[in-house]
Amino acid sequence: AVASWTWKRDRKRKKGFLVKDKTGREGKGKHLNMSGPGLVVPFTSAQHNHLIPYLAAIHASCITHDRAMATFLPPLSHEKLLSWWKERIAEVNDGKRLIYILVTEMDLSVKLKGPEVMGVVMLAMPFSETGAVRATVEQLLIHKNFRGKGGARALMKTVESEAAKRGRTVLLLDTETGGVAEQVYKKLGYVEIGQVPNYGMSPSGELKGGTFFYKQLPP
Repeated sequence: AVASWTWKRDRKRKKGFLVKDKTGREGKGKHLNMSGPGLVVPFTSAQHNHLIPYLAAIHASCITHDRAMATFLPPLSHEKLLSWWKERIAEVNDGKRLIYILVTEMDLSVKLKGPEVMGVVMLAMPFSETGAVRATVEQLLIHKNFRGKGGARALMKTVESEAAKRGRTVLLLDTETGGVAEQVYKKLGYVEIGQVPNYGMSPSGELKGGTFFYKQLPP
């Protein structure tokens, strides 16, 4: 069976750690059975830093369960994953990145809990006076228990709307050639620019191609 990942807490050490579940039953019994896409909310350090381990767990599961090319290769290190996410969130605090999380439909006045996080997407906005109209969509990740319910579309529509508000009307992204995400982006109106063979190493240890897309948003 394919190993998946979830987040556990060690109460004695007062810290958390990522663990494998070789049965593939990650989070079973801990997530609500959602029939809709859920709610999309902006990630802020003040409200959501406690969710970083759960975002890292979704990231890890997409790599081990889906064999997705998503920055890291197995065997995964929870320290590296957590550090990577903290670096991305530091960029949010610096105004260089936006992160949106997909959560179960709940009372947002109540502190979010980790099992209520269903997905995430990022928008990278590096400084460039000549490229102030561009941004890059990164790490569209949906927990495997919540796919096929419109969550990816909800995240992408939100990130597009927020990008346009900031004058970022040309969105770029790339994904594994032949992967499921390739068709998702096409359905969302992204135009294929081209493909690069042997673009990256997959978790299975083979080189795979990358497909590049863009989308022009209304001003």
